[in-house]
Formats: sequence, C-alpha cells, structure tokens
Amino acid sequence: MTVTRRLLAAASAALAVAAVLATPASATGEAANAVPIATEQQICTNLYGGVFAAPSTEPLAQCQWDMAIINANAATRARATGAGVRVGVIDSGVDLTHPDIAPNLDLASSCSFVRSDDPAILAGLSSPSEAGNGDCSNKAAIQDRSGHGTHVASTIAAPINGVGIAGVAPDATIVALKACTSSTYCFGYAVADALRYAGDHDIDVVNMSLFADPYLFYCGNEAGQRAMARELQAAARYAQQRGVLLVASAGNETIDLHHPVDDPLSPDGPTDTPITRDVGNNCRVLPAELPGVLTVMATGPVGYPGYTLLIADYSSVGGDLAAPGGDYFRATGTVQDAILAAMPADAALFQQLDPVNATRPGITAGTGAATYALINGTSMAAPHVAGAAALVLAADPAATPAQVRATLMGLARTGAVTDPAGSPNVLLQVPGAAAAQARPRSSSGRSTRR
Repeated sequence: MTVTRRLLAAASAALAVAAVLATPASATGEAANAVPIATEQQICTNLYGGVFAAPSTEPLAQCQWDMAIINANAATRARATGAGVRVGVIDSGVDLTHPDIAPNLDLASSCSFVRSDDPAILAGLSSPSEAGNGDCSNKAAIQDRSGHGTHVASTIAAPINGVGIAGVAPDATIVALKACTSSTYCFGYAVADALRYAGDHDIDVVNMSLFADPYLFYCGNEAGQRAMARELQAAARYAQQRGVLLVASAGNETIDLHHPVDDPLSPDGPTDTPITRDVGNNCRVLPAELPGVLTVMATGPVGYPGYTLLIADYSSVGGDLAAPGGDYFRATGTVQDAILAAMPADAALFQQLDPVNATRPGITAGTGAATYALINGTSMAAPHVAGAAALVLAADPAATPAQVRATLMGLARTGAVTDPAGSPNVLLQVPGAAAAQARPRSSSGRSTRR
C-alpha cells in the first residue's frame, strides 16, 4: 500500500501490512471489495452498539462513534442544522455526484485554484485536468481524484437523506475550494488563493486539513520560506477581516507545536530531497499556526472501555481543541476505530484501501454510488470543528469568528481530553438544544455580521 502523504498521515503499520498482503486495487476504479452498507452497519453495531448511541437514523449511523462523543445528535439538530452557513473546504476537491455531497454542494461557487504549472502536475504526478487556474467556470477540475476532500466535506455536512452518514451540520452548504491534487500536494500558492477567494465570496467557515507544501515548518530566517509564510498570513488575514473563521488540522507528525525540535520532511516537493533540520519557535507549521486559526488535534473513540489515550498517539499537540480523528485498532482492534465518511470509489485513496477488505473488513463500504471509507488523522478531526462552527453560526448569525471560537472553547468538555503539551485543549462538544435561540439571517442569505 502506498500511504498517502500530506493529506493523510498516521495510517498504522498494521494497516500497511494488511494492504501489502491484499490483492491489487481495481484497475476499473470500482468498489470491487467494499462491503455493503448493511454489512458495515452490522459490524459497527456489534462493536459500538452497547457503548455509543447512534447519533442519527442514517444507515451507517452506528459507525459514527465520532458524532456520538461530541453529541452531534438529534438534540443538537433540534436547535441548529447549519442551514444558511457556508463552509469552504480547502482540500482536494469533492466528488460532484456523491449522494452525501451533491445535495449540499454550492457548485456554482466552488473552484479549483490548482495551476497548470503546479509542481505535481509538471512532475507527472497529477493530471492537468485538476488545474482550474482559478477559472471557476471549469467545474470538472473540482472533481476529487484523491478522496480526501470528499471525506472531509461529508464529515462537515453530509445530509440526513437515508443514504449513508450524517455530517455534524447536515444542512450547511459546502463550497469546494480545491488547492490539493490527487498526489496529495497542497502548495502554498493555491492555499493562499483559496483563502482570498473565501474572503470575497461570503464564506463563513473554512476548513484546512493540510499543511502548505513544500515545507512542514516555515522559518523566518529563510528568505523563501519567509516570503511564502507572509503570503499565507496575508491571505488568512484578508479572509478573517471579512468574517471567515479558519479551522486547520494540527498535523500527524507527533510534534509539540509549542516546542518544535526538528523538521525531517522539508522540502517535500516532487523534485526535492528532504533535509532534517533543527527548528525553533521562529518556525511555524502553516496554516495550523497562522494567527487566529482554530487548530485541531485528534482523539480516538474516547469513552470506549479500555481506550485510555487522551490524544491519539499520531497527533501533533499544542492546538486549541481536540476532536475525533480516529485511531485504527486502538479501541476495538478494528479499522472501525477510524472515521467513516464519504469517498468516491474511483479516488486514489479508496483504490488503495479497497483491497484491504480481505483482512480488514469494512475499511471501504458502499452501495451503488454511495461509497465510504474509514481513515484517520487530524485531517479527520478538523472538519468536526468546522461543522460545529457552522452550528454556532446557524444559531447566531451575528457572531464574529472570535465569538464562534470562544463559544466552541467554552462548550468543550474540559477534562475529558488533555493535551500533553500543557495547553488548554479539550474535547469538542457541539452546541446542544439548551443553547441560545437563533437570530435570523438577512434576506440575502449573508450573515448579518458582515
């Protein structure tokens, strides 16, 4: 198995071994080995049925232990569902036709910022068809060839439609802002362009489950890194000044963001040779450590008997909140300890995982066009926070990004999860039915805070 690099680290060694033993991926892009949705649900019922209440009536609800532990359930939806809130997903695009994506996708506003001269395309690692060059009329370029962006987007806002899963904010609107290619590179120029676009197009929340290539750490004493860091910071500030809340994954490198030591991954471009270098507090992981960004660490199935990890052992620490990111095999001994969400069957990541069903049943599941996969990482944790932010904004459209951040921090379950780095990180909880009454949005659909 070729482990996907930037967008999804932290696939366990056991999973990698299982993949090596499995049969090759389907050459036709089909879900050749995926278990039926009903089978997946039964597996999850056997594992979690006596521990976590199903958070919805969706066919795969019992697999969504992640929603159960943050209380993304009927009580929450009685208060707010995310309706009227626009969430930008800076990632690898989305599957334009997936039944748990298409109903809530604003295709007209979605756009690919990957350029034709993207290093991954020039190196032959990604198709030129992924390059939209910021021409938002090119909708085909938005299609997710990786699978990562679809997984993230459905965690945020998969609708309750009787198909598969329910997102944290099942009535929120998704705007796909493609900055990453199928090779999983997410170069800084595309991330910056997407952030500026978000500021200009009435987007309320942006999720960034990535780090901006070609560096893990951007250091102020290096001119080239300093220039890109300034560009990303300026783009983030531009979006924030226009009322956009920015959410990012902390990373899967087991780094203490408060006390970094070294960077063995950079530079990581297609033609680069990484050089291990010492880093200090003059170096930052971007976008996770941009000012004002809500940075998210990962947990596994907290509350499952015998699961004792407070933060998943792959997760970097020193962020702002912890949220479910999954933790293969660590609670039940199965892949179901990861996060189940939508993924197109012809995506690169799905095709890597699908053969693993021979030894790890249910790592992919599907019926017809509704296909899903179990993966873990801080990439999976961040969209839970982005979805929760959408719920806060649906109930209080006048809230500023700072107020939404404060609300989420205040609602979090203090003490349920602590960060080894010593910062006040706690487990995300979505706002429940007892929270404040919603204030109406303007007739234009724009948040009244803008």
